[in-house]
Amino acid sequence: MIPKLACGIALCCAGVALGSAQAQAAEPRTSNTQSPAPSAHEPDTSIEKHRAPFDAMSERLLSETMIGVASRPVRFDWRQKSVALGFVASQLLELNNFKTARYGLFARRPLGGWMGEMSLTRASTWGSPSTEKLARTPYRQVGRPSRFEMDVNLAYPLAEGVATARPGLFPATQLVLSAVAGLRYLFYPEVLRSATFGQVVRSFVAPRLSSRELRELESSRPEAMQIDRGRFNVLSGLNLDVYFGSGGLVSTRTLVAVPIAGSDLGWWWELSLAAGWMF
Repeated sequence: MIPKLACGIALCCAGVALGSAQAQAAEPRTSNTQSPAPSAHEPDTSIEKHRAPFDAMSERLLSETMIGVASRPVRFDWRQKSVALGFVASQLLELNNFKTARYGLFARRPLGGWMGEMSLTRASTWGSPSTEKLARTPYRQVGRPSRFEMDVNLAYPLAEGVATARPGLFPATQLVLSAVAGLRYLFYPEVLRSATFGQVVRSFVAPRLSSRELRELESSRPEAMQIDRGRFNVLSGLNLDVYFGSGGLVSTRTLVAVPIAGSDLGWWWELSLAAGWMF
């Protein structure tokens, strides 16, 4: 009896030892050099290399999802049109006591990213109560009698965009702010009276009026005016175009005359308002 009991106990102990050995063999072996878990007081920097700024992530997301990008908001693409025709009116501020108003027609044409323009206007000049008083004295002011003017201008867009008009009954418009430079030719029909063919040719190309032309203009000048002998003007300034989706346009322009073309008037200003249609 006792030998059988001792044999059973020995078999049970052997089974327990065998099961423990098999469990230890099934457990994965870990390296003794494994880094310890981060402490609760130290920040976790294990994902630091995967971080990126929000701007970079948004750009990456947009580049992967967008199918197109608009480089310029356009309501009316004037660069794709052929020509614009319209009416222009101006007020000259010559810093004297004479008043001058201009009115005429203009034509514009896109030239790549530029805008070319030609205009033909009538400039009417008249006196004022001040010039009537000045006429009673020996003093005179430099000015220009009534005349025709031909302009050649070139505009370069500086800024443009779509604007919502107020009140809401007006449609959205395209605004274009441009820098403008141009050359103006002044034509006095009176100088052709009793002129020979050579004098007529010189009157179209000479930069200043001759003594004969000044004598011909005496009858048409306002009182107290000393006629400016310049025949050309160089102007520069800013132009604001408002284009409607249908093709209509309204423009305002501010120019200043640069005294480099032989004029005795010096610096003077011009304010213009134009309206037309672009085809």
